[in-house]
Amino acid sequence: MKGRGTTVGLISLILISIHVYVFCAASPAHAEYPDRLITALISFAPGGSADMSFRALAIGAEKYLSQSIIMDNKGGGGGTLALANVANAKPDGYTICQAASTGIVRAPQIQKVTYKPLKSFTPIMAYVGAHNSGLAVRSDAPWKTMKEFLDYAKKNPGKIKYGTPGVGSAPHHAMEYLAYKEGIKWVHVPYTGSAPAMTALLGGHLDAGSVGPEWVPFAQAGNFRILGTHEYKRSAAFPDIPTFREQGYDFVNETVFSVFGPAGLPPGIVTKLETAFTKGMETPQFKSVCEKLNLIPAYYNSKDYDRHLKELWVSLEKSMKETGLIKEPATQPY
Repeated sequence: MKGRGTTVGLISLILISIHVYVFCAASPAHAEYPDRLITALISFAPGGSADMSFRALAIGAEKYLSQSIIMDNKGGGGGTLALANVANAKPDGYTICQAASTGIVRAPQIQKVTYKPLKSFTPIMAYVGAHNSGLAVRSDAPWKTMKEFLDYAKKNPGKIKYGTPGVGSAPHHAMEYLAYKEGIKWVHVPYTGSAPAMTALLGGHLDAGSVGPEWVPFAQAGNFRILGTHEYKRSAAFPDIPTFREQGYDFVNETVFSVFGPAGLPPGIVTKLETAFTKGMETPQFKSVCEKLNLIPAYYNSKDYDRHLKELWVSLEKSMKETGLIKEPATQPY
């Protein structure tokens, strides 16, 4: 009986082993990321510098990842709408966001948002500076200089309507800064990006536009007159256009375009995405868009960008309090 029991036990063990082997052979190995499409939310409207630069950047990233990136424009709220969606996404690397740094460190201080700016995201990388924003009027407008424009605005309170890429964006902050310094009352019309704001300006629905680098081809074509840029110094491509600082207004747009994932993104996925988008900066398509819009590459890796955003929050909070734009941040960072 003992020998029979041993035989039965041995047969059972063999059957279990066969079952385990068959199960393992039938089960696919753990797939390496990414094994399916990646969705990227773009935080501004189609046709603008954020949209165009990221689509070009993604070409090289897709090649490195061997996977397609599906673009979904979710403009609104000065770039905060797309970020709000990504903040609630599963941290698996399949939902990411193109966003400007302003959606993290500036807009949430001016308006309440549903996410914690310095807690709800994993910074992946930053790729270009959107510094070349500026104040545009139509070429047939009566104002030849910023001084003429501001003098008119002061003498005609509430008459000037200006458009921006949204509440809390750097171009909006620039106009609020001018209003604070000069005691001006004017009407802000926010859009989902600079492109629709410029369309409205061209159509005569606005008197001015405080917009991103999208103004470059319009100025080159003679449609716009740029009264001042938000850069640290004059652009080599437009040496005749003075900066705000040169004209006595200490405002600089430090915004960079970047890529984020939700908080808790695994380090391995962060590294892979960071590498992919960094390689995207080397492509002819990306370089061509930068040249067309006069964008300047401004690279931060994940760790450096995280540190930069935390430092920028502090400096912008100080600046906005000093100019009277805010008393306290509308949203707490953590």
